[in-house]
Amino acid sequence: MLTPVITQLLEAATTRWSFEPVRTRWLDPTDRLDEALAEHLPVSSPGDTLVISEKVAVLLTGGAIPVSDYRPGRWARILARCVQPRQGSRGLSIPEKMEYVIAAVGLPRVLVAAAAAAITRPLGRHGEFYRIAGPIARDLDGGRPPYEHLLFPPLDPVTAQQLCDQLEDALDRGVAIIDLNDFGGTIRATSRRAPATQTLHWLLRANPLGQRSTGTPFGLIRQGVRALATDGG
Repeated sequence: MLTPVITQLLEAATTRWSFEPVRTRWLDPTDRLDEALAEHLPVSSPGDTLVISEKVAVLLTGGAIPVSDYRPGRWARILARCVQPRQGSRGLSIPEKMEYVIAAVGLPRVLVAAAAAAITRPLGRHGEFYRIAGPIARDLDGGRPPYEHLLFPPLDPVTAQQLCDQLEDALDRGVAIIDLNDFGGTIRATSRRAPATQTLHWLLRANPLGQRSTGTPFGLIRQGVRALATDGG
């Protein structure tokens, strides 16, 4: 018997899908998420699924936090200097972001995570800091243009799920909130009519929304005809 995960991957691979990134003007906290979607949404049908960048979902639902709210302490400045950012992302090398993580999960946990990373990195094991410090450290965004003055904490699962369900009811479309980049990421939540999580990971594996410079915080998934047919014989 096939597991649900394998079944979902087979469905993704044997179905014809299309994905259309949706370019918008630069959105700001004065915008509302449902209104921004309605303004920029291309022609779609109830069978389509709207894909929303988590950062913009946080921005337009009042969850972004001013960077100025967090003045880096001594430990935040020291630890931020030890971070090795990936290409195109400063990550927690921004002291204000490190200070936010310390405030959110506690200094002892952050210090344990940093010590573990210092021990395991020379052995070729990467990401230990984020595994121990947790999803807030891994998924915290912001502190870079055009939102260099804001931090974007990840949505908690309950809030993300409620938002997806509310938007599906309002827009009559499936909804998925995602946090993806060129190195992978997370499907934060999906509404009832959106494709399965594994299917979305497969469809969005190339990060089709791009990075911040593309100005495409929304996307539209459409399911077409079967790519492979079975004759039952």
